[in-house]
Amino acid sequence: MLKLLKYEWKACARVFLPLYGVVLLMSVINALMTTDSAQNFMNGIPSVILALLFVALLVAVFVVTVVILIQRFYQNLLGDEGYLMFTLPVTVAQHILSKMIVAVAVCLLSGLVALVSIAIIGADTNLIFGIGMMLNEFGKAIAADPNGLGYMIEGILLLLVSLASGVLFIYLCMALGHLAKKHRVLMSVVWYFVLSTAAQFLFTFVMFGTMSGPMETLMTALGSALNGMPQQVLLHGVLIGFCVATAIPGAICYFVTHYILKNRLNLE
Repeated sequence: MLKLLKYEWKACARVFLPLYGVVLLMSVINALMTTDSAQNFMNGIPSVILALLFVALLVAVFVVTVVILIQRFYQNLLGDEGYLMFTLPVTVAQHILSKMIVAVAVCLLSGLVALVSIAIIGADTNLIFGIGMMLNEFGKAIAADPNGLGYMIEGILLLLVSLASGVLFIYLCMALGHLAKKHRVLMSVVWYFVLSTAAQFLFTFVMFGTMSGPMETLMTALGSALNGMPQQVLLHGVLIGFCVATAIPGAICYFVTHYILKNRLNLE
């Protein structure tokens, strides 16, 4: 498992580390262009061009993140490389989990690089001061509330579970698309839109279902039972409930993908 993670990270790092370096470099250049002399140079046209390039790079970071996430799974496990990958002395679960872990890590890194680059550009403005004040108040709130650390941990857990479930959903769509005899990439896209639409329809149905009939009675009874609980306990329950509700679809995506790769995989 560790060797798979190491191999996967090296493959992704070859693409992302140079891209992150370019984004941070462009943020430094844009920060230098915020001075009055730079803004007055050629009526500020170079500053506008560099700002547009920076925005384009930020968009490229997230686009490349999604593309590499898809490419690594599809080429390694569903493409020609699958013949080699599935001869390794590792399980299908380890293949899926190693790619999911690295994909989640890369998503977090891409978001962090975007935030750092924006902070660099705003270093000479009130942005950094505002962020510092916000973090200071956040730290004070956590220190003052015994439950604050728990809220933060649960929030981070919810973020990780959401990212993992999103990645596994994409893997499921690719695995289902690979079951087709022809046009497998197109079928993966079709499955993505079909399952996304079905999930949205199911969510809407459940939400409206809670407003009428037996579900309304059940939700009213549940609300009455929770009404007497302390606010801290209720908030913990909500965060944990969101984590569980997000993890269940992710688990379903994982097990279906695992079944397809183990029992229905056709690399021809």
